[in-house]
Amino acid sequence: MMIDRSQPPALRQFGEVKLTFPPRQVFTNGIQYWAVTGAATDINRLSIYMRGGSLHEHKPMLAALTALLLLEGSRERNAQQIAERLDHYGAWKTAQCHDTHTEVGLSSLNSNYDSTLPIVMDCIENPTFPASQLEVLKRRYAATCAMQRERVKVLAEDEMRRLYYGDGHPLARTVTPEGIMNVTLDDVKGFYRRYYSPANCSAVLSGNVGHDILRVTDRCLGGWRRDGIVDKDVDWRPKPSSQMLSVVHKPGAVQAAVVMTLPAVLRSHPDYLALRFAVTLLGGYFGSRLNRNIREQKGLTYGIQSYLAGMVHDAHIAISTECAPQYVKQVIAEVRHEMRRLCQEPASAAEMETVRQHMISDMVKTLDTPFTLASYVSSTLLYGVYAEYFNDQMATVLSMTTERLIEVAQKYLRPDDLRIVVAGDEQLL
Repeated sequence: MMIDRSQPPALRQFGEVKLTFPPRQVFTNGIQYWAVTGAATDINRLSIYMRGGSLHEHKPMLAALTALLLLEGSRERNAQQIAERLDHYGAWKTAQCHDTHTEVGLSSLNSNYDSTLPIVMDCIENPTFPASQLEVLKRRYAATCAMQRERVKVLAEDEMRRLYYGDGHPLARTVTPEGIMNVTLDDVKGFYRRYYSPANCSAVLSGNVGHDILRVTDRCLGGWRRDGIVDKDVDWRPKPSSQMLSVVHKPGAVQAAVVMTLPAVLRSHPDYLALRFAVTLLGGYFGSRLNRNIREQKGLTYGIQSYLAGMVHDAHIAISTECAPQYVKQVIAEVRHEMRRLCQEPASAAEMETVRQHMISDMVKTLDTPFTLASYVSSTLLYGVYAEYFNDQMATVLSMTTERLIEVAQKYLRPDDLRIVVAGDEQLL
């Protein structure tokens, strides 16, 4: 039967989708881990999380530089030999810093996992921290930082972190090229000694994870022996400045960046998931109200977005855009207008359904592969996401009503509570 290509295919709406969270398991040395299996090909990824990230630094980039330098030399191999052996086996290593954790990752073919994991574990257990490699890393990231700080968006986000978190908060610290270059080898070694131990470690395995992969991982990661302590939880909640508006002067900037924030509630709060729906409708997708008004109808920007950021210790709503300096005041006014409208006027059934299907289609991407599901599992460590969060969010999205939308908008999307930062050339604003 020939397909009639003159007719569009029938549309089918998403229904309810469930996620089964994998059980927590434990290696021989007590490291807890989660295994997400189901890949059709014989590949896997191991993500190792050390509890110690940006919140625990006393100098900017210290956690990231420690993880990166960790993989640049071990008792058995130097940086070049490590790179060559992993490349030979078709594997690659990664290091990434988060707020509360530092992540070291290994992606490998199953057939070579018995050869690749010992290389990475040798780096974790027996790092040499070569001073020459630290200088290379510092210069590289200092140069990148210098380029980024030429962008008004980066300047605005830096200033907003200072206002939102408050002076003295680790996340309010500005990363500068000078600060990066100020990190010493003693700083790196001290951070490693404090945070890198089995007592401070968790792991997520994903891919085609069978008995052999678990056995190798338990022998290597589960065989790691090192004394260590788990840091006590510290109250890292924001202590916002009373300043509600700040302008960052960037001489000669032809564009201006506008960043706005509002306080929100933690993921554990009953309003959080409904608020996520409201923030998505406001500016969380291309057809959102902010985008339709400010981009499409008025042509003030190439794009504007809002999102609800749920972290371990806090949550906030962020709205950001870039525009010509002469449009800044109008953009801010239109954002406030759309917030008030969301608080007062019921959304149409068509708009509610559009947002509903957008959010569901975005959510089901989590279930695409074991690797995407593993990222969700990792978020329970990194962002305070709880195991049933996915299913609770699905239920909230499917049951969301215009009355509930207005209720949460009135509670949290209050224009007078907007904290605003503008970065650009003051003479043009």
